[in-house]
Amino acid sequence: MERVIHESRETLVALVVASCLLAGIGGAAFYTLGPDGWLTGMLRDLMSDPNLSTLASLTAVMGILTLCKRWLDRNTRSPLNNLLVGVVALGGFALILQGIRAYLGN
Repeated sequence: MERVIHESRETLVALVVASCLLAGIGGAAFYTLGPDGWLTGMLRDLMSDPNLSTLASLTAVMGILTLCKRWLDRNTRSPLNNLLVGVVALGGFALILQGIRAYLGN
């Protein structure tokens, strides 16, 4: 009987800790990503400015291309690797020029 009580208490404590952890993480995610969250507001402000939305789009495209390059390097030696390097370099140059334009324009 003592063993059952001990195991029940351990299970209850584990459930309480897990539920508190889930509530904390869920609350933090809601206040970050919710309709009035700070990240949502920052993204809304970012997308309202055309210069910054272009910068964000170019950054996302360059990140995706970099991940594709790493995947191609790991799997096989392909001529697409050199093409991806050129596209990422061109995108980086465009990103720098757009950043200078956004900085000087404001």
